[in-house]
Amino acid sequence: MKEIIFAGFGGQGVLTGGLIIADMAAKKGLSTVWMPAYGPTMRGGKANCVVKFGETAEEKVGSPIMEEADILVAMNVPSLDYLAFCKPGVKVFANAHAVPADYNYPEGTEVTAIDVAELAAQAENIKGQNLVMVGAVVKKCGLFTEAYAEESMCKFFAGKGKGRFNDANVAALRLGFAAVS
Repeated sequence: MKEIIFAGFGGQGVLTGGLIIADMAAKKGLSTVWMPAYGPTMRGGKANCVVKFGETAEEKVGSPIMEEADILVAMNVPSLDYLAFCKPGVKVFANAHAVPADYNYPEGTEVTAIDVAELAAQAENIKGQNLVMVGAVVKKCGLFTEAYAEESMCKFFAGKGKGRFNDANVAALRLGFAAVS
């Protein structure tokens, strides 16, 4: 079972980022849940979502409730409060534009810091910061192939009537893939 927490402020795309990964898993036929949570205001307030999916078609998700995450995507410092819901040795993907490099993580935490604002600007898609992070998470954690992630994401946005942004979104996703090894 994979459990991922995407957290940040409303407007940073954390709910969409989580939904894209959930959609990728569901399209693979994996048991998947996506559970969003909002603060008192959407833009600027706290926002997070939990994505859970089985690693095989036979593995079923029992509950959408946040339990022990394998992966935490932290788009800002308050997002790191969710470390309390993570397994020891959690993989944290921190937005280096908003989380200080000297943040004191729990021992054993694997941290990947990515300046998503800079990479999204390179992609000429400043709203694609979440997509940079999605690319990094998918690659570093070996969730899906790059080709599958691109195709799935493009179908996701096309289904929402936003397919005209696919070139810019793919550019952001690819920079996320390229940012990690």
